[in-house]
Amino acid sequence: MFPARIAGQTDGQAKESDSGMTAISKLRGVGPALSRILEENGVHSVEALAGMEELQLRSIPGIGAGRAGLLLDAARAYNGSAVPECNDLNARLAAAEAALQAAEERAAKAQNKARKAKRQAAQLMEEFAEAKVKARKKAKKVKAKARKAIEKEKAKAKAILAGEGAEKKKKPKKRA
Repeated sequence: MFPARIAGQTDGQAKESDSGMTAISKLRGVGPALSRILEENGVHSVEALAGMEELQLRSIPGIGAGRAGLLLDAARAYNGSAVPECNDLNARLAAAEAALQAAEERAAKAQNKARKAKRQAAQLMEEFAEAKVKARKKAKKVKAKARKAIEKEKAKAKAILAGEGAEKKKKPKKRA
């Protein structure tokens, strides 16, 4: 049943190369100890493991419900390629795509927020410009009013000074 071993090969390597089946030790999560347990119980390849039922696998000593499910999933997903972590790569790819989508959504939100801030800034600039014009007009009015008041006061002062001078001229000096 077991093919002859080539120098330097393990039983699993000999089985893979001679029978075309994938050695159970190639499966992700199966180390030397678990490989030995599975082989002792008649599970010599990934393909054989993939064809088993979970109850059959759980009946093997040292394999519980959790490990049996993981092993079956890994064996059924195994495609025999040089990278047995194909599902892991697919999961990573899916996670990366989800992260990309989330990043794009965050970027879109940030762009919307930036547009809103830009509109608000433009509106504030417009309000500020209007307030500045209004303040200048008001300052002009206040300045004009102040000038008028100053001119009025100057005119009063001139009138008073002119009136005193006129009164002095008009009043004859008393001679005694």
